[in-house]
Amino acid sequence: MSTPGLRSALFSDSPSSKRQLYIILASSALVLAPFLLWPSLIKRLFATDFLPHLFCYLRNPALVWTHVVADRLIGMAYFAISVTLAYVVFTAWRDLPFHWILLAFGLFIIACGGTHFMEVLTIWVPVYVLSAVVKLFTALASVTTAVILPFIVPRVFTLIEQAKLSDEVTARLRASEERKEALLREVHHRVKNNLAVICSLFYLQSTHTKDEGTVQIFHNMENRVHSMALVHESLYRSENLARINFAEYAQALATDILSSHGNPDVAVRLLSELDPVIMSADLAIPCGLILNELISNAFKHGFPNGAGGEIKVTLRKKPGGLCMLCVQDSGVGIPAEMDVNKNKSLGLRLVRSLAHQIRGAFELIRVDPGTSANLQFTVDHDVP
Repeated sequence: MSTPGLRSALFSDSPSSKRQLYIILASSALVLAPFLLWPSLIKRLFATDFLPHLFCYLRNPALVWTHVVADRLIGMAYFAISVTLAYVVFTAWRDLPFHWILLAFGLFIIACGGTHFMEVLTIWVPVYVLSAVVKLFTALASVTTAVILPFIVPRVFTLIEQAKLSDEVTARLRASEERKEALLREVHHRVKNNLAVICSLFYLQSTHTKDEGTVQIFHNMENRVHSMALVHESLYRSENLARINFAEYAQALATDILSSHGNPDVAVRLLSELDPVIMSADLAIPCGLILNELISNAFKHGFPNGAGGEIKVTLRKKPGGLCMLCVQDSGVGIPAEMDVNKNKSLGLRLVRSLAHQIRGAFELIRVDPGTSANLQFTVDHDVP
């Protein structure tokens, strides 16, 4: 049952609610219209020749006036209630249980209102046959509603019990979900901490060796592990533990790599144009590793001997879930004698392997000036 949503939809300040109010006001105006269009009718309330009920009202115009006003107000109220019930049934026809009993109630209330209007009419016009027909219709509607109602009440109580059980189950599921979310956050937090410890171990090991090649290997491994740790940190801080905003993650990763590779004496500027792309951790981790390799390679090979320039990271989202990740530098570019497709460096082999893992396409392009590394991949539409 969707009772809370239905309640908010019916009683919110929406155009539909305003329309309903306008209908009730217009109907009330139609009921009052005879008094406005026929002013002498008001005078008739205080007349003394109100046949055929001269004796019934004790020749008292004030008593006639009281009966007329009371019957009209009751009839108007009944009509307004019927309009409201009809609006409820029309709005929530599929979600509302026993909507036909509401229609029966509406018919019953309209009949009661018609009876009161007939009481007003028969004060001056002796239309007793019409009045009897209206009362007979009201009697049938009343008896039908009274007969049906006892059979509906047990089923209504059953629905109430089911709603209570549903609320209890929902509360238990919500509590279980909160516990699982807290546990999952703790897992991401601990994984991030463990990866941070591994980064520290790589750094400490690099300080105990004098070989520059070995130091660079430890440094590269530290950056790769750090890129994975950033994913878990982003998930730990995210509202949704199943997805990550890769644009924010890429910006943080690129900034960290710039701070670790940058030369304070030579300015290498980092530019970024990142569309918001939501992806799962299974996709974000390999994409983050690829991004780490591409930016690190741009620093290492694009700006040798302390040269300066720009590195631009671009993330574009296209229709159909297709994404393009591009790292372009303004450095010295790829040597003319190098075949980029046959290059066997560890970084490029890792990038191509990860691109194949995510079913993406990677290419390295010579541009003027510098190099452009492009990764094209598809984001899963089913990411929650």
